[in-house]
Amino acid sequence: MKIPKFFIYSFLSVLFCHIFSGCEIDNYDAPDCTIQGVVFDHMNQPFQVNHGAEIIRMREISWAKDDETYIANRTLKVQQDGTYLNTKIFKGTYRLLPRNGAFFPYDDVHGDGDDAGELVEINGTATQNFTVMPYLTVEWVNQPTVDNDGHLTCTVRFIRNQKSGYAMPDLRRGRLQISRSVNAGATDDTLTAAIDIENSQEGDEIVFRTLVPLRWTGINYWIRVSVEVQSNAEANYQGLPASNYTTIVQIFVP
Repeated sequence: MKIPKFFIYSFLSVLFCHIFSGCEIDNYDAPDCTIQGVVFDHMNQPFQVNHGAEIIRMREISWAKDDETYIANRTLKVQQDGTYLNTKIFKGTYRLLPRNGAFFPYDDVHGDGDDAGELVEINGTATQNFTVMPYLTVEWVNQPTVDNDGHLTCTVRFIRNQKSGYAMPDLRRGRLQISRSVNAGATDDTLTAAIDIENSQEGDEIVFRTLVPLRWTGINYWIRVSVEVQSNAEANYQGLPASNYTTIVQIFVP
C-alpha cells in the first residue's frame, strides 16, 4: 500500500516540531541557596538517627503551579548526628516539619497538616534548628570493649520518654550495630542478633555481645546500639515502629 506524500510530510512536520520544542535551552537559574541546621533532642543533644534519615518535610509555599493551591514537597535528609545541609535550594518561603522519625509529633497544634512546622525564608544561607522529644533515651553504661577471645561487649540502659497528650510506645527489641565505616548501620545476623526488650527493663543495664569473635583486627570499628519501639492501640501517630540510638563510639581492635 502506497502512503500518500501528504501524510508523510504531515508526520515529519509534527515530529520535527516536537523534537525542537523539547530541546529548548533551560535558562532558569540553578538553585543556589542553602538550608542547614541540627535536630536536637529534649536534652539539647544532637538527635541520633540512621544515616540519611528522611525525617524533615520541606514544603515550598512561595511557588504555585497552575494555581495557588499547589504546594511542592520534598524531603531533607539528616545525618546520624542530627545535622542536615542542602546547598541546592531555590530562594523562597518554606515550611519545615520533622516527621516520621522516632519521636513524638513535633507540632501539637497542626499535627501533620499543611500548616505544620516552622516557616522559613530562604535567601542565601538559612539555619533552622529543631527540638524533638524522642520515644527513648538510650545511654551507654559501659562502652564497647573487646575481650581476649575477640568478642565485643557493651552495656546500655534506656529511659522511656513521655510527651503530654500522647501514650508512650511499647518496647520491641534491641540490636548491637557494628560497622567498619563511620556510617554505622545494621550488621549481618552472623555477627549480632536482635534481643527482645520489655517495658519493665527501663533503667536496667542491658548487655549486648557479639555472637562470634570479630573477624578483622588491626582496624577501627564504629559501634552503636538501637532500641526499637512498636505501635500500640493508643500510640496511633506516625513514626512507629522506629528505633532510637546511642551515640556512635569508635574503637580500634589491635
